[in-house]
Amino acid sequence: MIFLYLWPVKAYGQMKRFTTLLLSAILSLAAAADERDEYFTHNRFAISGALTSSDCWQLEMSYHYMFWQWAGIGGGLGVWKNYFVDGHASGRDWMLSDDDARPSNLYLRPSVVLKSPSICIKDAYLSLYAEPGIMLQIPYQSVGIDYTTDGHKTKYTTVSTSKGQWCALDVRLGINVDVGPCGFSAGYVMSNLDIYSQYRHLSYRGESFRRFYPSKPFMKGAYLTLSYNF
Repeated sequence: MIFLYLWPVKAYGQMKRFTTLLLSAILSLAAAADERDEYFTHNRFAISGALTSSDCWQLEMSYHYMFWQWAGIGGGLGVWKNYFVDGHASGRDWMLSDDDARPSNLYLRPSVVLKSPSICIKDAYLSLYAEPGIMLQIPYQSVGIDYTTDGHKTKYTTVSTSKGQWCALDVRLGINVDVGPCGFSAGYVMSNLDIYSQYRHLSYRGESFRRFYPSKPFMKGAYLTLSYNF
């Protein structure tokens, strides 16, 4: 069975407050905004990167169709990987392979782009930015196990699971700057992605990996997006 982990109440409240403040600011800017009709195009390609509180990096390529100057719909293909873990699963004469010690996964991320009406400063057009999305991960994880004898690796096998979190909600909130067809956005990212979820469902020789990998049902961090409009 594949489990869908729901957003914790506290984390949901934090996200709701951020989103409410952002939408309020967007509405307050609308009266003074420059609509920038001459630069509007329907296609937006972007590359995004993020670092989060779960010692995890993300890299994503995305496309959105901007059906309105301030709103678009689309999605991206990305990868995330844990870059630091304090120890990993092991037993009397076995240990998790070094190559698999840090969790990672590929994901699809359908999302919506929301931008406030822009304010012009010389050639740059500034707006507030929000991009809520859903991360759909591969619902399967396989890792290698090394047998050890007197500290030497003597044999190799694998264990796998189809349990754990495969769907996560996230939102990116920040400032967007467009100069001609190019732009960038930077700001804050929040997600209920638990990067250790699938690893905690793994076990070997009766030894659960759960005690080696903590539960982190909410993460936050910073993101940067480079975009091109055509």
